[in-house]
Amino acid sequence: MPDVAVVGGGIIGAACAHELARAGASVTLIERDELAAGASGRNQGWFVLPEDPALVPMGRASLPEYLDVAASATIPVWIDREPVGHVLVALEPDDVGRAQPALSSAAAHGVSIRPLDAQDLHETEPAISPQAVAGWLLDQGHRLDPAALTVALALAAKAAGADIRHHLCARALVEEGDAVRGVVTDDGPIAADSVVVATGPWSTALLDPIGIRLPVSGARGWIVRTSGSAEPLRHLIEHAGWWDAPERLAAVARPSAARVATDAVPRAEVGAILHLHPDGTVLVGSSRQAWITPEPEDPSVPRRQLAAAIALVPSLAETRVLSTWWGIRPITPDERPIVGIVRDGLVVATGHGSEGVILGAGTAKLVTSIVLGGPRPFDAGPFDPFRFGQP
Repeated sequence: MPDVAVVGGGIIGAACAHELARAGASVTLIERDELAAGASGRNQGWFVLPEDPALVPMGRASLPEYLDVAASATIPVWIDREPVGHVLVALEPDDVGRAQPALSSAAAHGVSIRPLDAQDLHETEPAISPQAVAGWLLDQGHRLDPAALTVALALAAKAAGADIRHHLCARALVEEGDAVRGVVTDDGPIAADSVVVATGPWSTALLDPIGIRLPVSGARGWIVRTSGSAEPLRHLIEHAGWWDAPERLAAVARPSAARVATDAVPRAEVGAILHLHPDGTVLVGSSRQAWITPEPEDPSVPRRQLAAAIALVPSLAETRVLSTWWGIRPITPDERPIVGIVRDGLVVATGHGSEGVILGAGTAKLVTSIVLGGPRPFDAGPFDPFRFGQP
């Protein structure tokens, strides 16, 4: 079995280390900070099937692994064993049309959907604004603690024999001719037959110096945590259609140099996605804005998120803001991950956008099949690193 160095201790890297280690590979996981230090520990923490049909097999491969890991973890990992339900809400008539792509995608993949008129909606989820005109209850949706899940995957990898090296910076890739055979760290080189780069929006820092150019950019996303609402939420709740302009959202993550130079960085796109945590607090998302500076480009985003959330659930206006945080997500031009071999001994697994948790364990199964030479668990074509041209 090969020696494999996995760079990145987020959900993708931890899942890859786990899958590779239990398949028998000798794995070293390298993380420059703590595990789940980035967006893997700073996200909405829910699981629904992706809207893009090309991503659904990868997503379907993830949830069973998470449930198994959580059940046997040495630390508490909160994850719903059964779906709690995902309610899409139309606050105005135009939202009905905006919801149709998500509804069509869910129905095509076997998700049961119950249309809700205004009365049904308020009986199903009483906290929803009385101004809402319609909704849909989708039989899907698992809430989870993404940071705990990431750590549990890494600990499961360790139990399977992996060496977990956190607070260790990977500085460069070790080249031998046209092949990659290890990683240079602050503690010295770590030799490996294969290297998996799973460092999200920071992947280009390792790949660019050896001439691998991948179109991965970063987008900042915020989360707000509030005290519980007067009427506890029963489901995952989402304002239908806030994501209805994918080309506009893509531009948010990839502003032109001219726009940056003239301070015309695209305004953050903000929507309302809510769910109740076991401790009674409510998590409020979601947003996306181009990542340009180390600190937030637009610190007003949490305020706008809360305004959108209160329009959806008015009782949130009476709650207290307990915390806010943000993470950087890796984005590709077609909103699909990049997973595959880009050079002998070098595999990339990045570009998962806001669906890293949804796609993490499925990505790990694909990466393991690539590194060990086994059959692919699903069609890998949509994730081909060469689909944008020669890296």
